Amino acid sequence: MKTDDLKFLLAEVHALAFMNPFAKERDDREGKIIAKFGWTDSLNEVSSTFTKEFNQVLYWVTVGERNLIEGKAKDFRSVLGAEHMASMAYFSLYHELVGELDQLIDSGVHDLALNRKLFRLIKEGINQRGSLVGGERSSLWGNPEHLFACFYQLRRAYLQLYREIAGSSDPMRDLRVRVWESVFTQDMLSYQQWMHQTVGRFPTLVLGPSGSGKEIVARALGLSRFIPYDSKSNRFASNPKESFRPVNLSALSETLIESELFGHRQGSFTGAIRDHAGIFETAGSFGTVFLDEIGEVPKSIQVKLLRLLQSGEFQSIGGVDRSSFEGKIIAATHRDLGVEMKNGRIREDFFYRLCGDQINTVALQDILSSKPDEIISSVGYICEKLFGAEGAKALSSKVVEQLNTQVPRNYSWPGNFRELEQAVRNIIVRNEYTPIENQTVHPEITKIYQESQVTLNEWNKLYAQRAFKNSGSYRAAAHLLQVDQRTLKKLVNKKTIY
Repeated sequence: MKTDDLKFLLAEVHALAFMNPFAKERDDREGKIIAKFGWTDSLNEVSSTFTKEFNQVLYWVTVGERNLIEGKAKDFRSVLGAEHMASMAYFSLYHELVGELDQLIDSGVHDLALNRKLFRLIKEGINQRGSLVGGERSSLWGNPEHLFACFYQLRRAYLQLYREIAGSSDPMRDLRVRVWESVFTQDMLSYQQWMHQTVGRFPTLVLGPSGSGKEIVARALGLSRFIPYDSKSNRFASNPKESFRPVNLSALSETLIESELFGHRQGSFTGAIRDHAGIFETAGSFGTVFLDEIGEVPKSIQVKLLRLLQSGEFQSIGGVDRSSFEGKIIAATHRDLGVEMKNGRIREDFFYRLCGDQINTVALQDILSSKPDEIISSVGYICEKLFGAEGAKALSSKVVEQLNTQVPRNYSWPGNFRELEQAVRNIIVRNEYTPIENQTVHPEITKIYQESQVTLNEWNKLYAQRAFKNSGSYRAAAHLLQVDQRTLKKLVNKKTIY
């Protein structure tokens, strides 16, 4: 390969190595490499993990890297050249190990033999590329344990986002880009070198309509965190599959929220018959606590969460000593927290502690407006979750066919993905689904009252819904009607056909 061709390839691979894999610019960069060097008639090594285009890119990277190792590296000894060669070495070694990394992710981090094998392969890969990384002062190459942890995080994050945030529409692709940035920032090289610990603890706020996949996004974030590797014990510091700890705040009373999050000591309140460790105590340094429905949290709990967000410290109910939490907090809500703050339901200081990193999920209607065929991938994802890959192959097309027949083309899907999942279940069980907008009529409540048009159960539901709308939260509505919060929530969400 000529020196000018190598210079071009090094520059493009340097950009690819630390680029968001879900960004459209990534496709453009790969296309430029293929346009420059062309297609080969037959590739020596073709991985089914990658696309045909990417296998071709990897072929040219292998050719370029071999040329550098065999002597061409001497032509790129400038600071910029050394940086570009180190990036090519990183890109090449990572993709060389993807198969083993996938095995490790599927088997779990406690596979000590596979850990040892991968660590050995990384050290061998570094030695083989000594002429490419010798002039690079990056902390990545001088610490194979850290490089292993970086590769492990990179592959986990990619698979988590690719598999769980499904779809090829522009809104879904943009969402994956945003989630990736939330993990690695826009400067992935600096993140892996020195920002990974601090950025990994930044709180994240996930906003979006009910049923739009906020917990899926939160889980993807939580399972993609950086976890150090220790070669002496052949273990990672934590198992990512056990690190995500979700809490639905709207389902708990104020006392139970405090106990669940911060823990309590024996005798601290009626029913506290033994000590209880809260979720912030048990989550660990590499754990992620997901606070769902953060808009429902009373101000007394907001104050305690604010202290934890500011200092990392908290105190259990009835406890004297302070404990610390070094993990990550992700909060989610379908509410407009700006409005909630103006109305006095959310503390201003609490809001600003949460909102530094925000991700907005997308309504299903917006996704289908961008790409109507996205219903196919969405149904396939749901069927695979319910019945596995083989079941999805057998059922997905039949479900999509029934949806196209029974659901209006411009249906708004007010329940988003949660409603779509129930539609899939209905079709599998009964081969039918009646859209919610065709089920529910919203008559004038005054007329219903005056003419006694509904049953007492139906009236309770309407009245609960009105209280919820007026008060802005389940907790406030339950207080207004003097009922248990869980009872109120069941009434609000109960389906009624008039």
